[in-house]
Amino acid sequence: MPTASPRRFATKNLSSQASGARSGVGQRRGGYAMLLLMCSGLVAAQNQSPDASVAVDEALIEERIEPRVGAELDWVPIEDVPKALRNLSCRLCEGRYIDPQSGANAAKDPDTSPINASARSTELEGNTVRLSGGVEVTQGYREFSSDAASIDRETRSGTLEGNIELREPGVLLRGERGQFYSRTGEAQMENSQFVLHEQQLRGSAALLSRDSNELIRIEDGEMTFCAPGDNDWLLQTGQLELDLERGVGTARDATLRAGGYPIFYTPWLSFPLDDRRRSGFLFPAIGSDSRGGVDIGVPVYLNLAENYDLLYAPRYIGQRGINHEFEGRYLDPFNGNWLLGGSYIGNDKQYADDFPDEPDAKRWLANVQHQGAYGGRWRSLINYNKVSDVDLIRDLETSRLDSRRDVNLLQLGQVKYLGDDWLITAQAQQFQPLAEDIRNDYKKLPQITAQYRSQGTPFSLNPIGMVQYSNFDTDTESLATGQRLYGEAGVTYPMSWQYGFLRSTAKYRVLEYELNRQVGNLDENPSARSGLASVDGGLFFERRTQLADKDVVQTLEPRVFYLYSQYDEQTDQPDFDSAELTFNYNQLFRDTRFSGRDRLDDANQMAIGLTTRFLDESSGEELFNASIGQIVYFTNRRVRLGASAPELDRSNSELAGEFNFYPNERLSVRSNLQYDPSTRKMNSGNLIASYTRDDDTVFNAGYTFRRPVSLVGNQPTTDQVNLSTYYPINNNWRFFMAWNYSLEANRSVEDMVGIEYDSCCWQVRLLHLRYFDTVRNEIPDFDSPNLDREYATQIQFVLKGLGGFGDGVEQLMGDMIQGFNRLAYSR
Repeated sequence: MPTASPRRFATKNLSSQASGARSGVGQRRGGYAMLLLMCSGLVAAQNQSPDASVAVDEALIEERIEPRVGAELDWVPIEDVPKALRNLSCRLCEGRYIDPQSGANAAKDPDTSPINASARSTELEGNTVRLSGGVEVTQGYREFSSDAASIDRETRSGTLEGNIELREPGVLLRGERGQFYSRTGEAQMENSQFVLHEQQLRGSAALLSRDSNELIRIEDGEMTFCAPGDNDWLLQTGQLELDLERGVGTARDATLRAGGYPIFYTPWLSFPLDDRRRSGFLFPAIGSDSRGGVDIGVPVYLNLAENYDLLYAPRYIGQRGINHEFEGRYLDPFNGNWLLGGSYIGNDKQYADDFPDEPDAKRWLANVQHQGAYGGRWRSLINYNKVSDVDLIRDLETSRLDSRRDVNLLQLGQVKYLGDDWLITAQAQQFQPLAEDIRNDYKKLPQITAQYRSQGTPFSLNPIGMVQYSNFDTDTESLATGQRLYGEAGVTYPMSWQYGFLRSTAKYRVLEYELNRQVGNLDENPSARSGLASVDGGLFFERRTQLADKDVVQTLEPRVFYLYSQYDEQTDQPDFDSAELTFNYNQLFRDTRFSGRDRLDDANQMAIGLTTRFLDESSGEELFNASIGQIVYFTNRRVRLGASAPELDRSNSELAGEFNFYPNERLSVRSNLQYDPSTRKMNSGNLIASYTRDDDTVFNAGYTFRRPVSLVGNQPTTDQVNLSTYYPINNNWRFFMAWNYSLEANRSVEDMVGIEYDSCCWQVRLLHLRYFDTVRNEIPDFDSPNLDREYATQIQFVLKGLGGFGDGVEQLMGDMIQGFNRLAYSR
């Protein structure tokens, strides 16, 4: 059973070429040189991280210590490890391997360096040289020592005996007896131990050999990523081959032992030695949920070439059957990056029971992703997703909480041209709805946009120009279809100083329709025109003061934005892609209250905003900011999305505010709110506080409130508290949870709890999640009897260095615990 590391592409694989016996080595010292070549196959392809080596070097220099080496294979107890190197792995293992040759000067190339040898006694007997008593040999950065050595100058072979130690940067080999053969490059060592420092890998072998192809072979050996003296898990092998040039290990007759007991046997096992992509089996994903029961997937990764690969995962779902999932990737400098994915289940038993009227229970998913860049000017993008039925995502995407709330799937193709003065975009776009009661959104087939790329040069007129042609279609017979042409032209004059800015804009907008199908007796060729002018200005004031005993600079930034746009009758126009924008502080300074291009809004208004910031005087970091603002309307707004909607007659908007507080690197508090002075009610607001610690602790506490401004039917208010944490109880045990509680419904609507045990060389997580099956962007009624509560249980088990199963645990934790994704385990 091979394991794999599939999810990284590299532009090229970087590996050193293994050293071998070279004719250029001096004849007198050929035997000595060969002693040092025994471990060259190990060193050649370590693929060490340069940053990691530099970090070790700098830490050792800073602490001014030498790593303790000796009987424990370069293992340094944590009390002697420089503080900069005491990462989570070091704390769990209570130490780490530190190579005394880390960052060895590359200029000391052994193949071009002289050989220095010393021994207490030397004896020449014919063609045989015998050295004894503290034999030490160095050649560049290679080091060798033993109790005795015997070298045959004619055959260029030799024997080493007693306390053999071979060392190069990143590698340490020890043994009792060894032989080498200079002409073939072969070498052998008996009763050996080895350490690969960067991988934190150690092992032992009855016989370790290096053949003429520079592969390391181990007979009757074992390996582990556990610390010395800790054998929580071991991989025992009849034969083990380490090909460090390719970064792969192969074991035969392999038994995985945990806690001293055999738990798994395989006649063949392949595993990665670095992060390069490798073909093979990935560890399985295991879980259970209320939508399918027991869920087990066994992925197979095929590294087909340097620029393309394939991942295939047969997945057994207890109540449904076998789901075949695949994902292929292709990278090409001209054709761009492609991802083709999908899944197929031939007979979903649960689906057949739930929907007996369906003709068959075949279910499938297709996904195409593409990004391309050509010649610096052209860009291409494809994002195409399609499923066989609207419930498939929620039924089968059980390890991603957010995917279960999608309301539609995007199907998009796009090409862009970036000219010196113009940006031209052509796209085709449509959606597949994921709920029966959601209307079929319009298709843009196609939409072509040309926009002038203004340089924004201060104190000069900058042209504004944009034209957009769109063709809209839909399968819903009751909706209008046809073509839309939008254009705008004008100028803007930006001015900026250290103390403020002023930007004046004037433009004229045109909207034309040619409809194939219109609703009722409305005009089939409606049009609208509107002139627009705006002035946006702000000032910057600052003063030095103190905040929490810190020297800070406080700014005061008033801003005024005046907007005027003409009214034109637009009641005959369809609504293809427009909506009213969500009101917040940033909306105060936009020149439209609509998304899309179906409405030219009328306006005669002034927005007034005020922002203050506190900046650390020494570092320039922002510690606090707060903003508040409001729009004053001088006339009613008559343009609405719906033809029968009444005009907006308020004289002012809600008060919009936000603030962010960052007192230190650990704590942050963020909030925004909308307050209605006319009703004296808070219409919406949220507050979230996050706290992190160096031990990877995360605490989040938040509150969300939203009152629908225009109640439709019995649409409820959102009033929720949410808490989440990832909390280390001690060095090994961690507790995590997330809880979303509805104050309106007086019940928990989403909760997750889990426990984690993390040791030096293995880790296990268990997670249980409960949630309501709701639709994204809708305010659910949690008192509804039609709302079902679902659950999911996931387990993750990791043998550090070999891999693990159950990646869905981390996916769910990332969805529900803000900040958890930063907690990457670093070995």
